[in-house]
Amino acid sequence: MIVALLLLIPFITALALMFLRPTQQAKNVALISTLASLGVVLFAWSAYTGGTVIHYNMDWVPAWGLRFVMGYDGVGLLMLILTAVVFPFIIAAGYGEKLQHPSLVNALLLFTQTFLFGVFLAQNTLLFYIFYELSLIPVFFFLLYWGGEHRRAITVKFFIYTLLGGLSLLFGIIYCLGQGAGFNGDFATIGALNFPLSTQIWLFWVLFLAFAIKLPIFPFHSWQPDTYAMAPLQGTMVLGAVMLKMGLYGIIKIVLPIVPQGVIHWQETVIVLALIGAIYGGIIAFRQSDLKRLIAFSSLSHVGLLCAGLFAWNSYGVSGSLYQAFAHALLVVCMLYISGAMKERVGSSEMGAMGGLKLRTPRLAALFLLVLVNAVALPLTQSFVGEWLMFAGLWQVNGWLAFAAVSTIVLGAIYMLFAYQRVMLGPDKWALEMTDATTRDHLVLVPLIAVTLFLGVYPGPILDLVDVPVQQLLSSLSLN
Repeated sequence: MIVALLLLIPFITALALMFLRPTQQAKNVALISTLASLGVVLFAWSAYTGGTVIHYNMDWVPAWGLRFVMGYDGVGLLMLILTAVVFPFIIAAGYGEKLQHPSLVNALLLFTQTFLFGVFLAQNTLLFYIFYELSLIPVFFFLLYWGGEHRRAITVKFFIYTLLGGLSLLFGIIYCLGQGAGFNGDFATIGALNFPLSTQIWLFWVLFLAFAIKLPIFPFHSWQPDTYAMAPLQGTMVLGAVMLKMGLYGIIKIVLPIVPQGVIHWQETVIVLALIGAIYGGIIAFRQSDLKRLIAFSSLSHVGLLCAGLFAWNSYGVSGSLYQAFAHALLVVCMLYISGAMKERVGSSEMGAMGGLKLRTPRLAALFLLVLVNAVALPLTQSFVGEWLMFAGLWQVNGWLAFAAVSTIVLGAIYMLFAYQRVMLGPDKWALEMTDATTRDHLVLVPLIAVTLFLGVYPGPILDLVDVPVQQLLSSLSLN
């Protein structure tokens, strides 16, 4: 029932918005839908007692080896919680946007949420791939029709990158299905695969490429900055907060179990590439004059660290990466919302057009400062917990790699403080009064900030959720 509700609530609401076109109430309807989905996920969390919960398990198209197996374990439930938590705030961010055809905009967002739920509920590799590719379609149309300057070229580039990665993943899945050996595509039967090292070395990149692009990590990242900057505010939130987490989830569910020796063989290579992207993203972020592009490169830096922590291949690194994935989602939504709030008041996201806004918007400046505290991973914030765990995991692999990872904290502090100084401090450039933080601003930012501070002090709810599946994953892989 939980799976059916998570798939049907946003899907049916999206269909209703498309065909009925309630222009005046579209945002309200979409918000109610996302809140209903959040309620279902919180109920699933409260009832979760551990292990893998399977709600549907049946043959779908046996001739293709396609089975309809839907459920979740602790990792999948974390991703469902992440998706359900951020989407109401993504919809709420749209109340400040003046996009044409709000019914279609919100319908596409709800279709995206449906397919994202499907990705995190799928317990079969082919079913995972179907939802993985379906999630691209509504985002493609959203960017194509409501994006900014050069949206056609940038959207096509994004689509081609993602499509090629998806085709590579499909080839890898079909290859695995063709090997037989008791593997029917279900995640539960992946252990039946036992490829020799020579096969795992090349198969690793076939499977990993799609997720490396989706995250993205260096050098597969070139689509990301332009796409984030061009996309409407809500589109950037979906891409940065949720869709890139599909890459992390796919690595855990598909890459690590199928090619464990290939992962060990390429471990340091991937960590180095990820850290290059993390450091590069931090340096380039400092050089940005546009707040939204700064956030895009900041996200690239954070994601590189997530991938590096995951490939540390120990409980600290993997648990920290998953924990930080949730922290990053909340942080990205907050940062992008502030970027949108600044643009709403100033008319531009260029930091050169800002300055001295603290005097005119003191409450918004205070909210921005609380978000910044989490962004630079100060102790007692959610980001501090995740980053500390990832650094500890990388230290067990190589001290120099851990040192390189820690340097991203310094870079993050530099570009975030630089951004705050240019936006909120300095000389007052505006002679006109402007609106301070509104009720909507508080309703979006205060709950997200409260969650980041609560989980920074008490990270147990998230760490307890992923501890058992992470330990099971590491112990099962060590036996291969």
